[in-house]
Amino acid sequence: MSATPVRTKVHLCATNGQLMSSKRLFWANAILAGIAASSWAADTAGPDYLKVKDLSPVKILATPQHAPVVLVSDGEAKAKVYVAVEKPSATLDILVKELVTAVKLSTGAELEIVKQIPAGGVAAIVIGDCPASRAAGIEAGTIPVEGFVVKTAPNRVFLVGSTIKLPEVVDFNGPYGNEGMAWAVADFLERFVGVRWYWPVNAGGRSVVRAGRLEIRPAHYSDQPVFQKRECFPAYGYDVPRDGAPLLKSGIPAGVAKLDTSVMLAGLRSGNSCRYMIKVHMPQNIWQDQKLVDTHPEMFKLMKDGKRNYSQLCYGSQSTLDFLLAGCAAVWDKKARAMAPWCGHGVSWVTTTCVTLSPCDEPVDCYCQNCRKLYDPNGGNRGTGSKIMGVFLKKFAGEVTRRWPGKKVLYLPYWNYTVFPKGLDLPDNIEIQMCTMSFAMMRQPTWRGAMERCMRDWSHQAKGKIQTWEYHHRTIEYPGVYIQYPHLVRDYYQKNREVLVGSFLNGGGITDWTVGAPTHYVLMKVLWNPELDVDAAWDEMCQRQFGKATGTAGALLKLAADRWENTPWSIEKQGGMDDMGYLEPSIYRETWPEDVVTRMKALWQKGRDELKDDPAALQRFMYVTWKMAGFADEIRAKSAPIGRPGAP
Repeated sequence: MSATPVRTKVHLCATNGQLMSSKRLFWANAILAGIAASSWAADTAGPDYLKVKDLSPVKILATPQHAPVVLVSDGEAKAKVYVAVEKPSATLDILVKELVTAVKLSTGAELEIVKQIPAGGVAAIVIGDCPASRAAGIEAGTIPVEGFVVKTAPNRVFLVGSTIKLPEVVDFNGPYGNEGMAWAVADFLERFVGVRWYWPVNAGGRSVVRAGRLEIRPAHYSDQPVFQKRECFPAYGYDVPRDGAPLLKSGIPAGVAKLDTSVMLAGLRSGNSCRYMIKVHMPQNIWQDQKLVDTHPEMFKLMKDGKRNYSQLCYGSQSTLDFLLAGCAAVWDKKARAMAPWCGHGVSWVTTTCVTLSPCDEPVDCYCQNCRKLYDPNGGNRGTGSKIMGVFLKKFAGEVTRRWPGKKVLYLPYWNYTVFPKGLDLPDNIEIQMCTMSFAMMRQPTWRGAMERCMRDWSHQAKGKIQTWEYHHRTIEYPGVYIQYPHLVRDYYQKNREVLVGSFLNGGGITDWTVGAPTHYVLMKVLWNPELDVDAAWDEMCQRQFGKATGTAGALLKLAADRWENTPWSIEKQGGMDDMGYLEPSIYRETWPEDVVTRMKALWQKGRDELKDDPAALQRFMYVTWKMAGFADEIRAKSAPIGRPGAP
């Protein structure tokens, strides 16, 4: 069992209010509003009680000496919550509310949020930098960006994040900021209150351990993210489809029309403190500006038939260079008239700190004279356009650094220009966010190796860490198979932590945080710290969420992961396959032979049978396994060769 802060030796059974032993409660599967029994509430003796096995490690500092801080006793609140932040961020606001909610779900007591720090005789959770936290020795201004310190004192629990100011970035809708205060609250909830956010809260993804008493033993530790960028898209949640996928609906509570990811993503510390943020595929819809199209046709892609593609710019054209630079002048020099020669077109590719170079979402293969001489027909599907874009990038970045020292050019290697064009020496003002491939398909040594070589080439040119744009949804969403790959996620970020500043996670549909939730939970935790014990995290999830089917659910998930992560593929001998929206028939045959499909289906049915008297746990089990309903039929249908040339 994992060591944790002091809790009562019994749990409050949520079904009838009787006191039961931890073991008995676990098997009784007492569930109410997402509250579950768990091995989390274990022996807390010894100096290592902060080392919770299913959470990432923290830096343990000199422990203060004082009596435990009692927050709740016998279901009665003994402490107040004081937020010493003048203007809390939206994320901090979410997590402060979650603190009150989770403690009430856990203990039945509601902590009051007060506007003044309580007198010393009253226990308090103090969130933020204030005279009291500084008197306790916490200097918020020296804490690394997004980092935090948790320290107790007599009648005090201080949750203090970094107060280092970041450059302002305007006209950007994604997460950005120094959210150390919020992450201190999130960590406190996990490590001391026993909260976990496995998937959206309104679909049963929050797990809270019941306890009649909440007291915090002396503690002092700090933490900060390994990766600055941990941005999960979409952040606004998912609409539950009205029609189709009836078993999906069996996993979602009645009346839930939209999966709300806000609390979950805040708890999992989805954030970004990287000041250089992409304005992807900009300018978009430029073809709608008819006057610009008519006035400057030369700045658009020339097709083989001699016609222009007005959705894509020509990156061999001086006009394209001048157009993008005019946007920089309009924003950075505050000279709107700079866009006058370009028909007053709006600027969408410039932020406060950088300008994005990102073609529209298609290959770069212009047939103009300048582009064609740089097009490399032997460059492979990731490199035929690399020289076209590389030469343009060098010119563009050189002019930006000459005219606007300190500003950066953020470039998105993607499509057929992912590979770094060898022999090109770029200016020092380059930032890179590289698109990789379907995350799950990087189980292939050849393709993963190619992606990682590209990452290292671009990192070398950028003279620092780069961002990646990851597609964590594709293989789960497109072929529709039931897969998990948590160890692949951990290994990838462990190996590349010296190259990456973090990742933008490009999600898709509702599969992201339903059947994909077990892996995507690990993904978010690994982006904070890749030293996560993946197996412990999954074991804890199964114990908390699946009641009497704990062992069965764990076996099904681990079998799914083992088959995807470790099955040898004959296609790898041919170099593997890219991340298109299909899998070759041989992959179906080799990964899921008939006996494996039979085992997976049997485990799925066994789990449902075990939970027939526990509707809440059954609903959660169905939530992460609903695609198993058509799994066998799909495997049989897609295992047969489909006539594609070269298909094994």
